[in-house]
Amino acid sequence: MGGLQQWRLVVVDLDGTLIPGTSVARHLDDRMDTGDVIEQLEPRLATGELTNRQIAEAYALSYRDVAEAQVLAALGDVPTLTDVASGVESLREKGIDALIATAGWSFGARALAQRWGFSAWCGVELEVDVASRRFTGQVQCHFEPEDKITWVRSEARRRGVGMEQVVAIGDGFSDLPLFSVVGFSVALNASPEARAAASATVAGRSFVDALAVVPGLIDQH
Repeated sequence: MGGLQQWRLVVVDLDGTLIPGTSVARHLDDRMDTGDVIEQLEPRLATGELTNRQIAEAYALSYRDVAEAQVLAALGDVPTLTDVASGVESLREKGIDALIATAGWSFGARALAQRWGFSAWCGVELEVDVASRRFTGQVQCHFEPEDKITWVRSEARRRGVGMEQVVAIGDGFSDLPLFSVVGFSVALNASPEARAAASATVAGRSFVDALAVVPGLIDQH
């Protein structure tokens, strides 16, 4: 798409993208002494021994009876890109909404979206007991990489936006389905597969730099 494209929506991945080099799950393993659960599970996903759904259900058990507030507090020092909030604000000033789409935990997406000013978020829903505000250890709603397309289409339709007006930014396998249906895609600190599928690639710790590679995005009128 060229510089005359009127971009209306920017959708950004969380794990490995907004939080480079790690994920919400890995960070919480480190902070909450859950026994490196995700390190044990992910190799079995890579070999096909476990599915995404099975990984989520197995990992959810490590949160059983843990207070939601404790988990959210542990995200306070998660490593992130620089200038995320200013990038989101720059988009907002141009009338462009920014969303977080992750195939990881939605509570992590929610916490960071609210910190930075993103308009909406999605992800795997982990069940919380309403009375105690503690996690039950059960997955309330699964979310696969392909579900990003359905969710973004719904968010775009609600705003009167076409998918050709959507920019997607991500780093890996879970972003490939969305990359294939949007107007422009950016592979940020990404895997070879994501770089090959993206419209543009960029490396570094700046969110604004990732926005800047999209023709006409942060300088459009």
